[in-house]
Amino acid sequence: MKNASYEVLDIRISDTKEAIRGKNIFYKCNICESIIPSTPKDNVNCSCGNIGIDKDLNRLFVTDYSKFVILERKA
Repeated sequence: MKNASYEVLDIRISDTKEAIRGKNIFYKCNICESIIPSTPKDNVNCSCGNIGIDKDLNRLFVTDYSKFVILERKA
């Protein structure tokens, strides 16, 4: 994914219900700079734990929304 190109879609959400999901949608943590897929095959977290997805519960967890960015993969 490091060679992929991303477009910022949203940086101002205040609730995980506002976060879109999809095959080409990714979440970036501006604390640790990790990028994770919005629809992972398994549970996933960013490196610092600010963003996490519990696949079993189909839930997104965000600790600091000001450091959460929604991206769309372009290439």
